[in-house]
Amino acid sequence: MRVKTLLFAALLVALSFVLIAGCWNAGFTNYDDTAHVTTNPRLAMPVLELLKPAANSTYFPVTELSYCLDQALFKGWMPDTRLRSWAPGVRAMTLLYHMGAALFLWRLLLRLKLRPGMAYFIALVFAVHPLACETVCWISERKNALAGLFGFAALWAFLAGEGRWWRTPLALALYVLALGSKPSALGLLPVFVALEFLGGPAGLDRAEPLLWRRGRSWAGVAARMALLALAAALALVVNLRGHAVTVIPPPGGTVFTALLTDLEILTRYLGMLLAPFSLSAAYFVDPVRSLWDIRVACYALLLAAFVASTVAISANRLRAAFGWLWFLGALGPNLNLIALPHLMQDRYIYLSTPGFFLVLAEAVAGLCVRTAAWSGARGGRVLRLAGTAYVALLVVLAFQRGAVWQNMLTIFSDAVNKEPRSVFAHYGLGAANAQVWEDHRGNPLASKYRHRWLLEWKTGIDRCPDYPRFVCYQTMALNVGDEFNRLAATETEAGERLRELRAAEHYWQVAATRSPESAYDAGISAEALANLASLHLSRGRLEEAWKLAGEAVAACDEPPTRLVRARAALSLASSLRKSGNHERARKLIEQAREDASSVPAGAESYKTAQELLRDPLLSR
Repeated sequence: MRVKTLLFAALLVALSFVLIAGCWNAGFTNYDDTAHVTTNPRLAMPVLELLKPAANSTYFPVTELSYCLDQALFKGWMPDTRLRSWAPGVRAMTLLYHMGAALFLWRLLLRLKLRPGMAYFIALVFAVHPLACETVCWISERKNALAGLFGFAALWAFLAGEGRWWRTPLALALYVLALGSKPSALGLLPVFVALEFLGGPAGLDRAEPLLWRRGRSWAGVAARMALLALAAALALVVNLRGHAVTVIPPPGGTVFTALLTDLEILTRYLGMLLAPFSLSAAYFVDPVRSLWDIRVACYALLLAAFVASTVAISANRLRAAFGWLWFLGALGPNLNLIALPHLMQDRYIYLSTPGFFLVLAEAVAGLCVRTAAWSGARGGRVLRLAGTAYVALLVVLAFQRGAVWQNMLTIFSDAVNKEPRSVFAHYGLGAANAQVWEDHRGNPLASKYRHRWLLEWKTGIDRCPDYPRFVCYQTMALNVGDEFNRLAATETEAGERLRELRAAEHYWQVAATRSPESAYDAGISAEALANLASLHLSRGRLEEAWKLAGEAVAACDEPPTRLVRARAALSLASSLRKSGNHERARKLIEQAREDASSVPAGAESYKTAQELLRDPLLSR
């Protein structure tokens, strides 16, 4: 039996390699791997400093400590090999943690008294599912794999140690490590609660009463649940503070519409789990804004029918209901009551995957039991054959999906092809093209990447309905406007130049506009307003320029915006003096002198300010 167990474990581990087979030698991506790993200043801190929460940052010290280990193991020698990067070592370690999560899940499911074949099937599906590619292949998503490793280990310890003194301390310690890896591990708290109050494995197997059995200590139950809930609550509070810069209003505007929008997201997740043919690094979701949206009824009925039917036909209905609770509970922190710019992502259902396949396995087993023709040995053979075929399909799809994670160009080209209405997909592809152009600026052939960058970001603003929810929409619009302004300066034909300037004005207005659906960057808004003011100055629209320059200073009172207001004030003052309005002209001149004089000597714009102070109107 032990040999058979080791062989099964070896097979699970071996098949997991398919996740990175297509990208094992890829380098770091420029999207956020640098911020998390290669240029993260926290990784150089002493361990005790690393354990302290950082301002405006999510709290995952365990993940950051794991990156420190990667640095020690790979950074010193791997870049000098043919790989030219230590990213393959980091990716291999993430795969190792994912394998550990799958192995702990397997043993956990056996503790839940699932039949050995069913438990192994669910663990194997978790190990090779293409949805796990985002977690394993994208280096900055290491936190997901660690949360799975420690979270499933905590659940296993919670069951394995029943009746022993070390049960609660070990499970709590492992759960704290999971929360320190990624805060969404708090979604496993409902699984702990369900296991406790449904009577554990014996209760789920209907071998004992659900809520009460001989020798049960309710004081012990309360203490265990309180400790786990306290750990989850602390992780939630700390990370909500860190996520303050990226938390945005719920989709549709209210918590109620967020719940309605999540009906569609949940349905799509179930389809992705069953048939992962069109996975993407970015997804477009149109928020539901009214209860009368036809999608509400369609998705609600579909979900209700699927949940009810799977529980009804299951061999063990209580265990199937527990599987649904696992799926929804673990997914809960990544639903949109507390909304982030990305309403759905592959990595969000990493911890939920076992719950869904537990339901599916119980439903299929129950269907076979209820169908006389497929019961007994014949049914067992059919189930094994179907399970093997499904796992083989997942292996093929995982190999194809893993190959997408070579670099930003391949990741986001795939995303744009599959989700052309997602602004995040166009943002990522535009950033990837901009990086290629920046890296090969001296090469004439690289100019096409600059054009592609502009096209992708322009498309994201113009054609993607979800752009007002995207945290970087202001950055996109500002840069697109700057690029059109640059193109206008190179145009010799007046008509083309006017067209480019109108485009620049449009995108700067988008960058300056505050969206009620997203976070707001006052600095970018001020820069866009200042650019608009300068554009109006060049067109002779002096009043509009003065007004926009004042709005720029109100948004962000910095030397560059003050200088724009000073220029606008001087131009308007000169015009007013010619028209005889000397009193207002005098006030504008004083304002310009004050703005130009306020630029400190160390500022980049100090020289420009001094030149402005030598203007005849100010030097009198």
